[in-house]
Amino acid sequence: MWSDLGFGDWNDKEKTIDDFVVSNNQDAERVLATVASTVMDFAEHYPNAVIYIEGSTPTRTRRYQMGISKYWNEINANFEVYGLIELQGFQRFVTGMNYQAFVVQKKKY
Repeated sequence: MWSDLGFGDWNDKEKTIDDFVVSNNQDAERVLATVASTVMDFAEHYPNAVIYIEGSTPTRTRRYQMGISKYWNEINANFEVYGLIELQGFQRFVTGMNYQAFVVQKKKY
């Protein structure tokens, strides 16, 4: 099974969600909290799912990485986290490394 989740601003003219728009409305932390909440809810319903996370731009992927680092203790307590390094594949997440994408899976206790 494959699911895709996107975040962006509603484009009224095109009647689509634009995940490349830069709205500059100072809500980056709120967006990150929404993404985190959605991942946690999804993982509760599908505990065996592997969730792939990548921003629509490298800057947004970096923003996700900063959020993971900022809340690492809480995230690490509940999820296995791997970061993608080009030409090396996925490796356990380490703060301070730069990644192109992430995968997370709910820890099994």
